[in-house]
Amino acid sequence: MQTAGDFNTNKLFFIALRCIIQFAVRTQPEPSVWTEKFDRKEKNMKKKLIRLALSLCLGLTLTLGAVEKLAKPQSKDVLKKMEKAEKAIKNKDYDAALALYNEVILLEPGYAPVYFTSAQLLRVKEVYDLALARYEKALEISPDFTLALNEYIRTLLILNQKAIAGHDLKNAGMYYEKIVNLKNIEISHPKELQYAANQLGYNAYNQQDFKKSIMAFQRFLAIPEIEKNEANNSALAAYMIGLNYSRLDQPEQANPYLEKFISGPQNETTMPWLPLSYYMLAKNNSLPLTKQIAQIKAEKSGDPLVMFDLIATAAKASTGIQPNLAKAIELKPDLEDAFIDLGNYFFYCQDFDNSLKTYNDLITKFPTSPSIITYKSFMQNIEKEREAIKTLRTKKKAK
Repeated sequence: MQTAGDFNTNKLFFIALRCIIQFAVRTQPEPSVWTEKFDRKEKNMKKKLIRLALSLCLGLTLTLGAVEKLAKPQSKDVLKKMEKAEKAIKNKDYDAALALYNEVILLEPGYAPVYFTSAQLLRVKEVYDLALARYEKALEISPDFTLALNEYIRTLLILNQKAIAGHDLKNAGMYYEKIVNLKNIEISHPKELQYAANQLGYNAYNQQDFKKSIMAFQRFLAIPEIEKNEANNSALAAYMIGLNYSRLDQPEQANPYLEKFISGPQNETTMPWLPLSYYMLAKNNSLPLTKQIAQIKAEKSGDPLVMFDLIATAAKASTGIQPNLAKAIELKPDLEDAFIDLGNYFFYCQDFDNSLKTYNDLITKFPTSPSIITYKSFMQNIEKEREAIKTLRTKKKAK
């Protein structure tokens, strides 16, 4: 018992992903007020960062002492070197300033402000890896160092934009992931978490890291009141989790998310993915049937009619296939693969009339399909199969 062909999984998932990424790029919320401008004016970024570094480094003791309540340096030499570094920055002698900061780190490795100020300067000099390491060290020493946390996240977003501009998905995802994994990020920077988690989900899916994509979208959906505040993005996150689990051949995990997406309120934003959700739901529900059919064929009962009837019984019991395929076709009449699967499903059920009708509709709607010859050939096989089964039943009754 052969059908017209297997469903081209990668093709449909690619179409789904392309549409979703286009939507995500158009609709993602701005991370926050302090990240808006560098996205739009990349050419001025370095000047702004230099001004920022100067403003932070000059008068650093007053700012950090009044706001951050960080531990003061134990050595007077540290304060002197910090002051010299500030003067060097004012004179634009950045190498000298960095050398002084490095000396301070050797003198007092537990002094968080020096890691922060040197990170700021390293960012200006575009020595990003070391800058990130210095921000991280400052936060390791002083987890409540708010200013360092703000600038660390800001730097990650700058680097993320650079990676995206260079089509470097791997590093773009790494920077998103660093933000998502920050301790208490949902409290300190909820907008940044929302942005990074959602984008990490799409980024990971695009790299076929389906488990990481699931983790990111689940993190997004775990943000308090996210479904209320970001209804469309939340709905699409559920859809993407279902899509990821489907790619992992885990229908039990995928279907609840797809069903949640389907049952939710629909609008012009979510409607394009509704037919694909019905289709994936049908495909997931067909996986057990596919295994049953393979098992029935492998057993080789010796009586072809028994095999055909066992397959038909199994297909008719698989109630989650036909309604979802029909709905997918209703919502998206150009979904060629849905016609194939629906025609095959009717064939397995021995509903040959509906199988022939579905394949006839398929041929009519897609006359230029590369598989058109296969479709026509299969229609002939349906007729032959029907006659063969009818003959077998007649012989059986005559015995």
